[in-house]
Amino acid sequence: MYRLALVLPFLAALPSLADAQGFTPEEAVKRMKLPEGFSVRCVAHEPMIRQPTSMSFDNRGRMWVLQYLQYPNYAGLKALKQDQYLRTIWDKVPEPPPHGPKGADKITILFDPDENGVFKKSKDFVTGLNIASGFCIANGGVYVTQPPYLLFYADKDEDDVPDGDPEVLLSGFGMDDTHSLANSLQIGPDGWLYGAAGSTSTCKIKNLTHPKDAVVEFQQGIWRFHPKTKRFELFSEGGGNTYGLDFDKNGQAIAGTNYGGVACLHQMQGAYYVKGFSKHGPLHNPHTYGYFEHVPYTGFKGGHVTCGGIIYQADAYPKEFRDQYIAANILSNGIYWHKLEPVKSSFKASHGGELIEANDPWFRPVDMLQGPDGCVYVVDFYDRRAAHLDPVDNWDKTNGRIYRIEYKGGPKYPTFDLRKKTTAELLELLKHSNVWYRREARELLSMKQLDRPSTEKAYHQLTDELGEPALEGLWALASTSGFDESVARVCFQHRDEYVRAWGVRLLGDTKTIRDTATKAALEKLALNEKSPIVRAQLACTAKRLPIADAKAIVWGLLSPRLDPVDPQIMLLIWWAIEATFADEPATWMQTLEEGTVRCKPAHPALLDRAIRRLVSLDKPESVKLLQHLIDDLRAEPADGFKAVAPLILGPLDHAITSAITPTAKQLEPALVRLAETHTGDTSVTRLLVRLGNAAAIETVRKRATLPNATDAERLPMIDLLRQVRDPATKEPFLSLLGEKRSDAVKIAVLAALEGYDDPKIGETVLAAYPGYSAGVKKRAVQLLLARSTWALDLLKRLEKGTFPKTDLTVDQARIAIGLGDKAVTELVEKQFGKIAPATAGEKQARISWLNAQIPREKGADVARGKVLFTKHCAACHQFHGEGGKVGPDLTTADRKNRGYMLAQIVDPSGYIRPEFVVQNVLTTDERKVLGIAKEVGESVELSNFIDNKVVTTVIAKKDIADIKPSAISLMPEKILDTLSDAEIADLFAFLVSDAATTPKANAPGSPKAKLKVALLSGSFEYKSDDSLAGLKKHLEANYPVECVLISAKAEKDTMLAGIENLEKCDVAIFFTRRLQIDGEALDAVKKYVKSGKPIVGIRTASHGFQKWLEMDKEILGGDYQGHFGKGIADVNILEKQKDHPILKGVAAFKTNGSLYKNPNVAADVVVLLQGSMGKESEPMAWTREKDGRRVFYTSLGHPDDFKDENFTRLIVNALAWTTKTELKPTK
Repeated sequence: MYRLALVLPFLAALPSLADAQGFTPEEAVKRMKLPEGFSVRCVAHEPMIRQPTSMSFDNRGRMWVLQYLQYPNYAGLKALKQDQYLRTIWDKVPEPPPHGPKGADKITILFDPDENGVFKKSKDFVTGLNIASGFCIANGGVYVTQPPYLLFYADKDEDDVPDGDPEVLLSGFGMDDTHSLANSLQIGPDGWLYGAAGSTSTCKIKNLTHPKDAVVEFQQGIWRFHPKTKRFELFSEGGGNTYGLDFDKNGQAIAGTNYGGVACLHQMQGAYYVKGFSKHGPLHNPHTYGYFEHVPYTGFKGGHVTCGGIIYQADAYPKEFRDQYIAANILSNGIYWHKLEPVKSSFKASHGGELIEANDPWFRPVDMLQGPDGCVYVVDFYDRRAAHLDPVDNWDKTNGRIYRIEYKGGPKYPTFDLRKKTTAELLELLKHSNVWYRREARELLSMKQLDRPSTEKAYHQLTDELGEPALEGLWALASTSGFDESVARVCFQHRDEYVRAWGVRLLGDTKTIRDTATKAALEKLALNEKSPIVRAQLACTAKRLPIADAKAIVWGLLSPRLDPVDPQIMLLIWWAIEATFADEPATWMQTLEEGTVRCKPAHPALLDRAIRRLVSLDKPESVKLLQHLIDDLRAEPADGFKAVAPLILGPLDHAITSAITPTAKQLEPALVRLAETHTGDTSVTRLLVRLGNAAAIETVRKRATLPNATDAERLPMIDLLRQVRDPATKEPFLSLLGEKRSDAVKIAVLAALEGYDDPKIGETVLAAYPGYSAGVKKRAVQLLLARSTWALDLLKRLEKGTFPKTDLTVDQARIAIGLGDKAVTELVEKQFGKIAPATAGEKQARISWLNAQIPREKGADVARGKVLFTKHCAACHQFHGEGGKVGPDLTTADRKNRGYMLAQIVDPSGYIRPEFVVQNVLTTDERKVLGIAKEVGESVELSNFIDNKVVTTVIAKKDIADIKPSAISLMPEKILDTLSDAEIADLFAFLVSDAATTPKANAPGSPKAKLKVALLSGSFEYKSDDSLAGLKKHLEANYPVECVLISAKAEKDTMLAGIENLEKCDVAIFFTRRLQIDGEALDAVKKYVKSGKPIVGIRTASHGFQKWLEMDKEILGGDYQGHFGKGIADVNILEKQKDHPILKGVAAFKTNGSLYKNPNVAADVVVLLQGSMGKESEPMAWTREKDGRRVFYTSLGHPDDFKDENFTRLIVNALAWTTKTELKPTK
């Protein structure tokens, strides 16, 4: 069995800026920095190999290498068109080899190594390949992906010459983007051939060996093909532009990623993962209602592409490397290792260290492999470019290396031929400490017909052993047709949780269960199993089985006797339900309704998704089921209704927000009856309004226009009316705009009026414009630029001098041009001149000049560069954890490549990373809005950059008529033109600096600046105003701190006094409880959070904002589920965290506050304090590091806690830790 991956060079530096040389292999090795005891050896290089992208070792220890010489364009094909995502439309689909055009790619065998593994000789196995993206040696031949095909070159006589033309197994792998193709082929533990698929190429797989199988369409994910049954499956969908795939000792799939801040994904069977949705569209199943993210990561280092990774499973390196993830970072020219730690059903990860720092910008590691000697081998594409920017084939194809990473000079490269091993000897190899031998032995055994003694030996290894030996015994049985339902039942009772899980998985791969004894054993396992590993696989397998068997498993997984469900398992259970939900919705609803009593922790999330799925079904049965749920609510008393209604009406509201389906419309009578029974309930009214019920709309309209209504009462009504755009509401809105109302009301009305295409609106707004405040004027201009008629009116007044020219900026003028109206464009150009980008020649000249000039500027100052970055770049870009997130995080960019950075800054539209492409949105009411798009539930959030500020617009998906990508970057051109050459050198000095060496120019906490702390108060139950006022006094009296109090007057207050000061603060302490803030106030909070600045959360911050309860899980990392009864709780310090800086000077103490329930905190939090009350124990304080931001949260915060010096010390330490400053007492 062999494992290979393709990783192409992605992001580009312009070739004209590339150095002409690079280093020789010997020089490159000398420049490399490795940990103590490690060294590196070049074992193959040009001219023997060039442009290598993947490699493997055969059962004789020979090295096979794929040379990707044809990249980037197919031979014999003509590119008709290439879009801004680098997707190419070719003039035809080539025939498979040998009939199609012959390319330059080839697979070469390297042999005759010396004792150090340096290969001296080579020969080609196959040539003429045309964009071959991966290969795997297995099953007596070689599998090759040459999109659109999966090929098999048989070599049964093992003479290193294909036996004939390749067998074409599959067709339909995407050809669109040659840096985003099918890759990373390897045989999995279960005997299937696994592979990854890149993000930008659309796959439509036809199984040519089973022509009646349905076509499988996807853009990215993990796929598999069975060499014996020749069945194809999409194993999991999503994950980004994946390059690299490996299996850990327990057979769990770990895949690489092109996302920054994370290093890998844990790919589970049948699961759905994050995608670049704006670029690649939604998941192919529209009813997943959620997806898995990457493995949570702390301490990330390097560029945003982590590729070719392996799980190290040998003994040639120190023991701390075993079972850890070692991967290439192509943009940082390095190899890093990452600590993987099991958490519930998955993992969390952190930066372990650097294995290679090349100190060579040409070092481009794309794939890795663990060899038979236990060393890690690195495939180096070796090129100054790391890009797929220019479709012109002007690559330097003369280079390529493979390195061996050694520890203490060894071991010697072994000489062997596993083909000569007997079956008994191969079975013994299944216990080898080096996984390479175990995989090879398993592959050789799979081609044998095992006799009874051999089968029994594998069986006894399964039953008598634990861990890897037991699993290897099971996998050997599965690979040799020795697995059946009787073996599955043995696995169900095994002591090892991973054996139990694999027994479930292998049984599920058959997609049917024949024996009643097996069904009973599986149901029993689902009911009693406590391991999250096994429970996760049970859910994965349930998705593959007929509904009766799936229902039995789900029923067991919802058992109330078990611990609360792992959040990941909850989604897996839903996906299992959804697989057959449309066929038998009543069966599943009955299961979930019974689950209300049996499993309250899991029920709401599953019921939520089931109701949304019912609304999507155009079936009489789904209408009846939903009407039944609504009618049941009518019988609930007031208290019961308040508790239960959100479980039913919440998902209905969610579904109707997405789309008014025929099923949803038929619910109107039942909701009217419910409204008559429970009068005054706003959630029922909101549903009726969204369904277009005239009486409900009239009720809301009256509430919105009541003369004496408070903002808290009026604003939600305006927002609701905005969503339905009822024609009769337009005039009342215009009346509100003319009355003496608060800015918040006027801004909300302006947002609502955008939905009406009426010239009168523009006239009314412009007439009242002089009397508006600055904030309202800003929103008014945004409205006026949403439609051509209004924009034309504004520009005519600008021309006449009746509209202030200073109120319309160049950025806004660009938006006006984006309306595509000739008259508007002419008026803009008349006032602002031609707003056009520089020519290609001008840009190239500017890049060349700066590339030569920057090194000439002596004494470049990093601190001054940071000031310039903060002024010109930080609104959109993060760097070392500081700044905005509208554009790419520059920390993980190829920023030490000056040519690349200059090209991106001078010509920002030359290449735009897909996730940052500006989208032009046309709404159903014919407004035009543009910005970088981000999916947020059932809405799309568009971020634009105007006057050095980020402006966000949220549009419901159902209100989008069309969305098209723009070829123009959101980043303006000529940013550097306002700077002197010396300032540009300062900026670049800062951009290449590392976090540890970057000085903090006037940083928070330094002698030149006090730490500015925002105190957000609004937890009236716990007297937060009093407590935070005391904390403010303590901090300012004793530390270099300046506090800003931002407080609400009441829970239902929609504003926070002083909220405008939040963005100016260095850190925010949140101590609010279920505040009803909305509009600008909530936007300001979200903007602060989005900025990545530090956060300290106290007690009720876990449910601090009623309209953003997700902050708990998404930001704080908590899982607030209420609290235990009143009483005194013990605050205990976790022994393993006692030396954490936040706990310095803090001793165990007691608190009068009730103990909060947080059963499932995020996998990436570090718990510092554990609270206990009687038999109950819960995490009470923790830290979280994510996306460069530090967060501290504690459920402490009773008024008496603020009087305890341990608590105040905890908060002071937390401020210091989250802000990375040293808060020394001033007294």
